[in-house]
Amino acid sequence: MAQTTRRNKKQRAKMLSVALSGLVCFSHASASYAQSEEKPEPAPAKLEPAPTKSEPAPTGTELSRARNFEVLYVTTRANDGSPLKPNYGSRRNLDMGAGSLEYGTCRIERPASALAFPAASNFQNFKTAMAATDHDWLAAPMKRIDRLSMPDFLVKVKNWRGPIMVFIHGYDESFDKAMKDAAMIAYQFDCKGDSAVLPICFSWPSLNNKAEYAADEANLEWSTAAFFEFIDTIKTAKNPASPLDMVAHSMGNRPLIQYCFQHRGENASFRNIVLSGGDIDFHTAEARKHDIEAAAERSVTVIVSDRDAPLITSQLLHRQPRLGRPIDPPTMRAQKSDLLGSSFWTQLTLDASALILPNAFNMDPDVGRWINQNPKLGREFGEKTIFIDVTDLVSGELGHRLAFPVIAGILRETLAPLSSTVVYKRPDKLTLEAMGGSPRWLYRFHKIDSNKFRQ
Repeated sequence: MAQTTRRNKKQRAKMLSVALSGLVCFSHASASYAQSEEKPEPAPAKLEPAPTKSEPAPTGTELSRARNFEVLYVTTRANDGSPLKPNYGSRRNLDMGAGSLEYGTCRIERPASALAFPAASNFQNFKTAMAATDHDWLAAPMKRIDRLSMPDFLVKVKNWRGPIMVFIHGYDESFDKAMKDAAMIAYQFDCKGDSAVLPICFSWPSLNNKAEYAADEANLEWSTAAFFEFIDTIKTAKNPASPLDMVAHSMGNRPLIQYCFQHRGENASFRNIVLSGGDIDFHTAEARKHDIEAAAERSVTVIVSDRDAPLITSQLLHRQPRLGRPIDPPTMRAQKSDLLGSSFWTQLTLDASALILPNAFNMDPDVGRWINQNPKLGREFGEKTIFIDVTDLVSGELGHRLAFPVIAGILRETLAPLSSTVVYKRPDKLTLEAMGGSPRWLYRFHKIDSNKFRQ
């Protein structure tokens, strides 16, 4: 038992040093909300050295720094175009007797602004460049979409030598936007090292409309079985030496976490798992975190934001905290009946965003008192799992957009020039009540710190 405990502690320490290299500045000094101390930050570390430039380039799909950036796709969306000129909208692909999955490749004209990013002299410039790059990627032209047969698709996967990233998007997302999000993350991954990543986007029939939240939930639920089939196929088809990373955003966290739960007790399926802005019940995800960790060989990262207005709206609708915002919503100025009287999800989201006040980020004096009285209350979310808080970094679409430099950095194991400070937050009301009114532990949140930007 003692050897097992020591081994778990070593594994945890190794995971933290890797996942937060170039990012973490741990501290337990006295403070009410954020706690930091000035210590020299460790140099970024990597478990696996990047291939040298003399090594052969990855075979298979030509991605890396091509002007036309390629993303593979698997979709449950119906093709509203033709076999030679596909157009994927918001209808379900009810391909009776032949399955609902279609495969293909998509080429996107990489924006010129992606060349220099993320070079910046300070945090604000970095944030401005991040927003501009995000905008330019979303405005980038879709040059070509080609359908592939399943065997031809799997040949591309099998022939790839290098990391593979599967991205599953969230609600209110078009097919084109999902492809560009996957390309944006993959390009940042490529820019952080010498080896390229093969991006594959799993796209389900979101209606791309904030007012259609319930319809998106139904379409995602319908697509879950196909997602499971796709993941099992990719795991079997890929080269054993090619690690598989999973990135889920928003509502897309649900099928990925369910997959981990359904495959509990099996060997790890993935190298890293990134759960960004998770629109899934926090208590459900917390209960399944051991299954999620078991599915990851290396690490699990949960990206959260206090300013995520769509997740606040989701909290109001579901009456529970969400994984991407595992705390209570801000105090409401309006009656909940007034908010729910809004005719569209868009208005409800805007109403929720109005509740986010400058001083509404859990700066509760009780939190500081609890941790000062017992610094050992602090713990990570799991043995392999950490929270990274991007509240001060992401503002697009009311704080729900992808923190794509952070995601790419996690997969590359270095987030320089960003750094973080450990903060503690008040547990949600139900959790605190279950603990008897005072916490038995407080989760650590590694909050991106605007004051610790490294040039």
